[in-house]
Amino acid sequence: MVYFTTPNSVITWADLEKQFHKYFFSGVHEKKITDLVRLRQCNDESVESFMQRLWDVKNKCYSLVLDDRQVADLAF
Repeated sequence: MVYFTTPNSVITWADLEKQFHKYFFSGVHEKKITDLVRLRQCNDESVESFMQRLWDVKNKCYSLVLDDRQVADLAF
């Protein structure tokens, strides 16, 4: 089992919330639609690799709701 904090160090709900945010959101900044629009496939990059990179950025757009077709349209 992987712990993101030492065992028995979370006593209150606030402790849990603090540790959760520290573990999952440290250094991660929400991306925007402009980050997706600016993505371009590199000359030597496979389509599969580019699509994975696009989905990785899309998954960091927490407040953006796009279906698969809309993401594919962005890729083109």
